[in-house]
Amino acid sequence: MNQPNFTNSVEITEQAFHLLKGNDEKSWHDYKSNELCEWTTYINNGVKLMALCNFVSGVTQYYVQDINA
Repeated sequence: MNQPNFTNSVEITEQAFHLLKGNDEKSWHDYKSNELCEWTTYINNGVKLMALCNFVSGVTQYYVQDINA
């Protein structure tokens, strides 16, 4: 089963995620899913972002890689 890698990541707000993501056609990097969730990875200006959508709860969470990692 594929699992997202949250190593050195910090949860951020949806608004901050969209500001950092910019144009998703240029920043989109990868998409994976399993039976419980799907996650999309973006890289913009050297910053790695991830959106995780949980199918069970219907909640989407947004993460950014910690720059100090």
